[in-house]
Amino acid sequence: MSTLSATNEVTLTELASLGQATDATRIRTSEGLESQLAYVQETRADHGYSKAVGKLFDLVLSYIDDAEKGARNGRKAAWMAGGVWAPLYYSCDTVPISINELGRLGSSDAMFVAEDYFQLPKESCSMVGAVLGEFYLRLGRTVKRMAVYNAQCEPLNLAWELLRSEGFDLFRVEAINRPNAVDTPERLQAMEDFLVQELRDLNQWLAGRPVDEERLSFEIRRVNRILRKVRRIMALRIGNPLYLKSLATMYLLIGSGHYFGKPEEYEQVLDLLIQELESAPPIPLPKGRIIPIAWVGGRGQEFGVYKTVDDSGGAILSWHTPDAWLNDIDENLPPLLAFARHIISGRRGGSQQAHLDLIERSLERYGGVKGILFYGYVGCSRGGGGREFQRVYFQKKNIPSITLEGTFQVGPPSGQLITRVRAFIEMLS
Repeated sequence: MSTLSATNEVTLTELASLGQATDATRIRTSEGLESQLAYVQETRADHGYSKAVGKLFDLVLSYIDDAEKGARNGRKAAWMAGGVWAPLYYSCDTVPISINELGRLGSSDAMFVAEDYFQLPKESCSMVGAVLGEFYLRLGRTVKRMAVYNAQCEPLNLAWELLRSEGFDLFRVEAINRPNAVDTPERLQAMEDFLVQELRDLNQWLAGRPVDEERLSFEIRRVNRILRKVRRIMALRIGNPLYLKSLATMYLLIGSGHYFGKPEEYEQVLDLLIQELESAPPIPLPKGRIIPIAWVGGRGQEFGVYKTVDDSGGAILSWHTPDAWLNDIDENLPPLLAFARHIISGRRGGSQQAHLDLIERSLERYGGVKGILFYGYVGCSRGGGGREFQRVYFQKKNIPSITLEGTFQVGPPSGQLITRVRAFIEMLS
């Protein structure tokens, strides 16, 4: 970290005080957040016919603030890197706060802090910068417990240590990704045994006690039930694609990873949405037809991209994102083993060929797709190679695609990004 000048110290002090304000205040004062929330508010208004979507966005907008308030009032909570371990968190009576939400509902000042205080080069991954900057801004009011997954991203692995130096209680889950080559049974067994022990240690860190296998089994059954309902909604969307537009669908899938801290309320939203989709008349298609496309990669923080897809006559029917909503956890195995196997094999982390298998499964299930949007974050070297591998693979199958790079932090998408999306959908039509 750098030694800041007096001018920079004043600036960062002001930013830190901004981070301690209420979310309502920050919505009014931050231009970037205004822009981000404008898309949410517009999408919500566009779904005025759906009580379920209104309730979904209630959960979205209250998620982090309610979790942080609950922690200040004595309820256990901890930050979580993605939606990997939510069942384990809930079995430990701990609310999981998704680190990914920082890029959607954070501050437009986060990147300034990352580059100035943490001396992060401008060429670095925007996700790393947004996470570092936003956590700094929230130091005075957020939960300072965090569990991260070392198999996800090396630049983030370094960023977590910077946050540890800022006073965060950091727990690392060690693991390795499965290779493209076929594993031997012995190798796979060793990986699963290792991760099971890591999950035991995570449970001890979260709850201060050994794993409650009965409670974890309950949470595994709950997540499987929720995933089945999500898949039912995605199937119903095929016949009525504009009832649930792109941004709302993205948040529906995100919720399957952590339930926005409110499992019962999130499942009620799913039940209500299924009821609506089963009986609602189709939403008229503004251009008389729809262009079905697939979204592959990061979930996208620039909400204008989703709006552009909708406004251009497209509909994202097939999604392959970090949310593992296509596969259930095996309820017939001991719960920790089932959970470990789901993380190592069910999510297909690290193996490009296995990712391709999942993408193709999604394309088949939510078929008729005419093109693929590959989305990643600016500066992400890890994702860039994978997207090119996938693009070439589907190009050989004569499926058109476009590769997009956006930012993780709050802010509107670039005009070039919007233009490329419009042109791609126009080409497909």
